[in-house]
Amino acid sequence: MSLCINPVCPQPENPADGNSRFCQGCGSPLEIAGRYQVTRLLSDKTGFGKVYEAYEGNKPKILKVLKENLNRNPKAIELFEQEAAVLGQLDNPGIPKVDCYFQYQTRNGIRLHCIGMEKIEGVNLEQWLEQRGNQPINQDQALNWLEQITAILHLVHSQQYLHRDIKPSNIMLRPNGQLVLIDFGTAREMTYTYLAKIGSGERITAIESSGYTAPEQAFGQAIPQSDFYSLGRTFVFLLTGRHPLDMYDSRNDVLNWRGYATHVSPLLLDLIDRLMAKEIKQRPANAQDLLRQIADIKRQLNETVNVGGIGTDTTFVPVVPPPRRANTTLIPSLVRWVGGLALLSALLNWIKAKTTTLLPSRQREENDKLPLIALIAALLLALGLVGLTALAWNGLRRIPISIQRPERKGKVDYFPYTKGADSQGRTAEFSVAVLSVEYKWSFGSTYQIQHNNQIITLEDLRKNLEQEGIRRIMENPTEIISVGTASCEGNLAEEERRAFARSQQIQLVAKRIFSNVRSVEGYRLLNLGQFRRSGCQANQDLTSYQRSVIVIGVKNKTPGVNVDEALRDRLEKKPFSDFKLEDYSLGSPDKFRTISSNLN
Repeated sequence: MSLCINPVCPQPENPADGNSRFCQGCGSPLEIAGRYQVTRLLSDKTGFGKVYEAYEGNKPKILKVLKENLNRNPKAIELFEQEAAVLGQLDNPGIPKVDCYFQYQTRNGIRLHCIGMEKIEGVNLEQWLEQRGNQPINQDQALNWLEQITAILHLVHSQQYLHRDIKPSNIMLRPNGQLVLIDFGTAREMTYTYLAKIGSGERITAIESSGYTAPEQAFGQAIPQSDFYSLGRTFVFLLTGRHPLDMYDSRNDVLNWRGYATHVSPLLLDLIDRLMAKEIKQRPANAQDLLRQIADIKRQLNETVNVGGIGTDTTFVPVVPPPRRANTTLIPSLVRWVGGLALLSALLNWIKAKTTTLLPSRQREENDKLPLIALIAALLLALGLVGLTALAWNGLRRIPISIQRPERKGKVDYFPYTKGADSQGRTAEFSVAVLSVEYKWSFGSTYQIQHNNQIITLEDLRKNLEQEGIRRIMENPTEIISVGTASCEGNLAEEERRAFARSQQIQLVAKRIFSNVRSVEGYRLLNLGQFRRSGCQANQDLTSYQRSVIVIGVKNKTPGVNVDEALRDRLEKKPFSDFKLEDYSLGSPDKFRTISSNLN
């Protein structure tokens, strides 16, 4: 069925129209511009026009029609024509293609301004997020999308245009993952005249979208950085699932959004804040500058290797698989079996002697003929004793040689240097420094640390560690190992990634603290993965240091020592407090390994 676009048609959706060339209700042509057949109204809530679905043959199209009450508004007509002109100059998969701009006249003489353009299959980002229950996007997706939109803006700005209305509902998502920036009806050409007016403080037509518009644009002084401001606000929405105004503190003029994006690196959070800076000079200078900053963040996030198969980076020293250890269980097993047989033999002889003594003299010559039941009973008793012996032996073997107790140094639980050996007997000494139970990783957060139930920044953590004298406490290490762990609140792969990211954050802090310590020659990351002990609950700790900030010092290394083997040996033979490697998904011998890093 064809739809009539005459705004005063009494029956725009008339089934009788069928395949007619003219509307049965008002007589207006149903074939628009000789090429489009309108099928339905998609939206009449846009500021300037109505949006229809149309077909050119079998190909779906979009027909935008300026609202009839704006036909005598020169400014509205200028902006509408401008959209067609802008889109006609831009050739990019991230921008809709325009077929043509034209005027359509109804049977009763009303002239309508129209634009025919490509129909973008998919939904806009506001609809997309709503379909997901307003679940925030992840960091990788945010960086990918931010890069896509910035590349589109680079093209738009290079053609001397501003978009002026970037927001989630004006960004479409194609089925192939390509983002498309739509609604160029508010775009403005950056002519010399326009820039001269801005420079002199003259007010230009202001375009506003509540919560997304830059302050200077609200006063009619939009510039390229105004688009960056709106882009930043758009990603606040995508990374939090909340409208920016829902997080705005009007009394203090502050957008309190970062607490809702705890899954995102501070590197990206800081970039979003720079996009939304009140001072224009603090925002990126241009789209190329923004693309460079995005690339820098991606490089920094990917420059380290995650041992859980999360990432790869050739800048790190390759991990050499540990040599196969000799089988040390065979001899103890033989000793236990020989001992058990000897015990069995002695026990049988004892039973035989006692039984013989109790028998009458005339039967003593029969003493070698013990009843079968007595022999079986003796055998079972002997086997029971052997089993108890084996259990006792195994129990003794599982008891650690000793558990290291902490030395309390301010707010640091310190476990002094203890020697560990690799499979070749080469040694190194390791100390462990754990921030007290007052400092813990926030549940479900990759980057936030709690101190007495208050979120603190990594900079605050650094200052607190320095105040506690962590450099003095660690006693001139040659290497610093930053430990990453995660609790049991999520799936394994996600939590191993979280643990790795946490180790990276601690390493950033450690590098700043120990940068001037001459003894320090290098840094390592140790990702222990997810806490997996039976009975673990997402919001409850089972051990003292399950969510703690842990740093390990290394010194007195024998030349050629395998640090991973020596560290594991130290932690197994002398575990600190109730910390056990076996509680963590990457704590087993085949997965336990550190990652070397440089000094910078």
